[in-house]
Amino acid sequence: MIEIKKIVNAERKFNLHKEYIKTLAEPIDGFWENVMIGRSECYEIIYEETVAGHFFVNSSKTLVQFHVWKEYYTYAAEIFEYVIKSEIVENAAVSTKEPEFLSLCLDYQKSVAADMYLFNDNKKNKYELEGFRNLSFRLAKTVDIATIKNKCEVAFEGYHEDLIKNDQLFVLYEEDSLLGIGEFRISKSNGQFGDIGMIVAEEYRRKGVGTYIITKLKEHCYNKKLKPMAGCDIINTISKKTLEKSGFISNHRIIIVSFN
Repeated sequence: MIEIKKIVNAERKFNLHKEYIKTLAEPIDGFWENVMIGRSECYEIIYEETVAGHFFVNSSKTLVQFHVWKEYYTYAAEIFEYVIKSEIVENAAVSTKEPEFLSLCLDYQKSVAADMYLFNDNKKNKYELEGFRNLSFRLAKTVDIATIKNKCEVAFEGYHEDLIKNDQLFVLYEEDSLLGIGEFRISKSNGQFGDIGMIVAEEYRRKGVGTYIITKLKEHCYNKKLKPMAGCDIINTISKKTLEKSGFISNHRIIIVSFN
């Protein structure tokens, strides 16, 4: 008999996620950890009246994490089938860093599509931004928020404010003009990794600004003894080229799996 029980305790949800990440060679992605997992519902899997694992599912009924404890892995396929046939789940988003979860998804898939590139650093390099004067790359402050919102995309209300509060947002200015922003997060589930990303103001794109910001963020990671990692959407070819130019390689993917 299989049962599913919702977990509402935030600390317990985080600890389950953290223990799961320990089973992988490395974390998946900072945005994935903080937003996709952080804003998803968590459920406990009970098999024959004993806790056997857990899963996370987001508001779009997308399964974003699935884990059965090793001693119950004999029943993993049975449990997985039960979960994806429930009203809670319609599809899955899974990374190639998660072999057991991915394998189960492939067993039941009706269609598969790549959704994101995941990057690890492959080369330390320096990059000088030409054609600009009096550049300033620094931690963002509260007074920068209005300019950031005017020049850059906003993920959701309070997103940039939270990054600034935790020293996770950088700004690049040429004198008084904002060229772009850079995000930096230390992985909560594995403190050896720093996840980075950037957004360039529209009028300064294709001028090397993104490469400059990423290179600076990489330096920040290494100064903190962290391994840089990054990600971008599969359709964002410009970001992919920028990350590769900055020394990253895209050796993993996040894929969307449909079960219907």
